[in-house]
Amino acid sequence: MAETKNQNAESILELVVEKGLITEEQARDVADERERTGKPVRNILVNAQIVAEDALLAAIAEHLGTRVVNLPATDIPPDVIHGMPASVARMYNTVPVSMTANAIELAVCDLVSPQIADELMFVLTKDVSFVLAREADVATYINQFYGDDSDAVNEMLSALESEFERSVEGGVVGDMADEKGIEEMAGSAPVIRYVYLVLYEAVNGRASDIHFEPFEKDFKIRYRVDGALYEMKPPPRRLALPIISRIKVMSNLNIAERRLPQDGRIQLSIGGKPIDLRVSTLPTQFGESVVLRVLDRSVVQLEIENLGMPDDVREGYLRDIDKPNGIIIVTGPTGSGKTTTLYSGLRRLNKTELKILTVEEPVEYDIEGIVQVPILHGSGNSFASVLRNFLRQDPDVMMVGEIRDLETAQTAIQASLTGHLVLSTLHTNDAAGAVTRMIDMGVDPYLISSTLEAILAQRLVRTICDQCKTGYTPDDEILRRMNLKRADVQDRPFYYGAGCPKCNETGYYGRKGIYEYLAVSEPIRLMINDRKPTLIIRNRAVEMGMLTLREDGIRNVLNGYTTVDEVLKYT
Repeated sequence: MAETKNQNAESILELVVEKGLITEEQARDVADERERTGKPVRNILVNAQIVAEDALLAAIAEHLGTRVVNLPATDIPPDVIHGMPASVARMYNTVPVSMTANAIELAVCDLVSPQIADELMFVLTKDVSFVLAREADVATYINQFYGDDSDAVNEMLSALESEFERSVEGGVVGDMADEKGIEEMAGSAPVIRYVYLVLYEAVNGRASDIHFEPFEKDFKIRYRVDGALYEMKPPPRRLALPIISRIKVMSNLNIAERRLPQDGRIQLSIGGKPIDLRVSTLPTQFGESVVLRVLDRSVVQLEIENLGMPDDVREGYLRDIDKPNGIIIVTGPTGSGKTTTLYSGLRRLNKTELKILTVEEPVEYDIEGIVQVPILHGSGNSFASVLRNFLRQDPDVMMVGEIRDLETAQTAIQASLTGHLVLSTLHTNDAAGAVTRMIDMGVDPYLISSTLEAILAQRLVRTICDQCKTGYTPDDEILRRMNLKRADVQDRPFYYGAGCPKCNETGYYGRKGIYEYLAVSEPIRLMINDRKPTLIIRNRAVEMGMLTLREDGIRNVLNGYTTVDEVLKYT
């Protein structure tokens, strides 16, 4: 699928160059922008006003041997609209224009790959042809014709059950007990449509993870949004095997292997956006549990300015990543945004004159110009062994996914001492705890003090929904829990989210980071050499001006970004 997306992007660029709409140099710039941001080529060309949308549509239409239609001026009969399931229209970002018993004509706003055309033909069970239309018109008509997403889920579940029954009774699929029967069911149109709907709903709802969980009597599907899990309307329990098998087929996993964990990856376009899904299967008592990590390159913030760091933290981070050597550690629990912070630093350093190497498990986002090495289980690779090999690759900057053991820590220190900048992560509760953690691994304190430049601790807290944000005056109990005095707050209100449709009645929409930045200055180095405990190092850093995670959280509460509960939960 990734290859198909790349071919599609290259085809559009070749087409507009061939038509004289852009130059070869502009095409290279657009290709670089696509690699850097993950945005579709079509959007880059139109949004940056490099090519007018109508001119691009005309070029694609001529290439496909079709025409451009004006959707608002086109009369589309109701039976044509009902001839396409809402989930398919949303998933493939298309609107039906006309239909016969055996064929359907679809309006799209981009070049359609042969693979997508084949998928649509299979899912709709009709011959498919395409016309071109403006992107805004296609989006408007999808919302107008196919209504609310929740309606689509209910409609799809009903259709899935009835089509499943017909498929089994009509002998379309074989015995669900054997491998061939499972494969046939996983490849049936209703299951494909349902899985695509689940993926569409998750991406549209800003989910970071999708959980498929079979239990004895239930089959649950849950989305993680802004760090919290929400359950969607569950499909029937007996559909767990075909649905999970469909995901395994999409990620090139062995559907016959249900006793061992497997890892895979799905790359596809959902609603016109390129999405990577990292797939993990785990055998359980009642079937395989599957978790998909959603990596949406179109929304990830890889610019330091977009991370929401306080000015002093951002300036310290920028100052330290510009140093020629040393170790910078980002610390925090899983899912606290450590990798995004490291990537943003690498993006800032990514210049022609610097050689940058990373070793990750796995590589989450591809960055043009940076050599990225995945840890492959079974190959004998480890963070330490790859890092040792990096030193023979003439690097300037290295990023290690995580310092897990003494060997990795010693190799990182050796790299730093020989004139390299090393960025990495650790799992500790606060910045000062990273020093103690490395000493506990067995690293000599004098090596830590001579190489460590900075430690950045961070958490992600949910931000209050701006549609239902409500102010209130905090009482004395709330101030006591936050260790604040009335004079600290004065008349400033605190806020919470009352709940509304935009935030699914949660009161929260999106997340932002809170940070604690410990710059390793001379007094701190002396304390590390003397093996001072975490609390002593932390207190000294605070005396020297470090804001703790709790204090940065309080700043965000006072500024109306998040709630008291979120700050108390994560600090």
